[in-house]
Amino acid sequence: MRIDPRQRGLRICAWFCIILLAYLSLIPGDLQVRTGAPSLFEHFIAYFGTATFFMLGYPRRRAVSAASLMVYASVLELGQLISPGRFASVVDATASILGVGVASALVILAARSAFFGKWLDGSTRQLEERFNRP
Repeated sequence: MRIDPRQRGLRICAWFCIILLAYLSLIPGDLQVRTGAPSLFEHFIAYFGTATFFMLGYPRRRAVSAASLMVYASVLELGQLISPGRFASVVDATASILGVGVASALVILAARSAFFGKWLDGSTRQLEERFNRP
């Protein structure tokens, strides 16, 4: 099966985000750099973006991607217990899980809509046929 180059790019971004989330979640507290935004907003946006990349990059595995990201967010939050100067927070984990849930819901709803569905349903063959017509 051939992967659309756009999907390949989204998948690369998704896995880059996974690595970046692990790094930023597990570095010691004294090396941590904050954006100035509230912590809950940072968590929500980080996982919202990661989930969006996964939902668009793996359109046939959206449910598995969403569930896996929610577990990943929880595991990383627990991992902060062993990182010096860091602490785990149920509230932070909840913000991360909400980011995954909201992004997943938005992409799924958009994929089912008449306007966005043709681009987000994962069937790139129809798009290729449309754009490769003489």
